[in-house]
Amino acid sequence: MILDTSILIEILSDNSSIVEKLERVGESISTTVITKYELLKAPKEADVLALLGTMSAYDYDGKSAERAAKIFKDLKKKGKMINELDILIASIAMTHDEMLVTRDNDFKSVEHLKLLVL
Repeated sequence: MILDTSILIEILSDNSSIVEKLERVGESISTTVITKYELLKAPKEADVLALLGTMSAYDYDGKSAERAAKIFKDLKKKGKMINELDILIASIAMTHDEMLVTRDNDFKSVEHLKLLVL
């Protein structure tokens, strides 16, 4: 499963209930390079690097770009646009057939995305 920025922020904030919920799911965890970018802008860079060092990160590649463009067009057509970085994260999760774990309900607008909102 891929952890979104919002989940990793909760982990960095020592939210034990989120950690417990993730442990119950029991799957291997990863993130994306987009989430790495978002987190590394934060002031606690050392904590962020330590957390990111515990998991792999999926890259944004050509297949993800194609999927992201389709997601963007679909959301725009429906009038349900979300943050473009979230579109990139969703496209990476879909390209790799992974579940995206987030606190952000906006992702529910993305059709065919395997999603767990905590």
